[in-house]
Amino acid sequence: MGFEFKAIIAFAFLALGIAAPLPEFVGGMLLGMGGCFGVMLLTPAPDRSTLFATLFAGLVVCLFAALAHPHLPFGTSELPIQLVMGAAGGASRYIGGIIIELGKGGMERARQIPSELKFPGGKSK
Repeated sequence: MGFEFKAIIAFAFLALGIAAPLPEFVGGMLLGMGGCFGVMLLTPAPDRSTLFATLFAGLVVCLFAALAHPHLPFGTSELPIQLVMGAAGGASRYIGGIIIELGKGGMERARQIPSELKFPGGKSK
């Protein structure tokens, strides 16, 4: 890759607040997504939507772990960023499941709204 492309990527990461070098960040993302997929294989997803939600949650959680790495408590900031992002990716499996369950609950509540609407002057049940 040319120097210009690497500089653009570095500036994009700095704009997000990630000060880690590009190879360390990319390695951490790969470890995080691998940890996410590994935990997902150990706890199989009930349907296909949970698979994609888990992988997306893994991506977002790894990005947030990279952002928070210098500020983590209990000496965690002293650990390599790849290890922190890998652990965050493994934990994201449960976050993906929570997202799906919240979405399903929201859909059930949305289905009940039309039956609960009462128009002014209309008949009540």
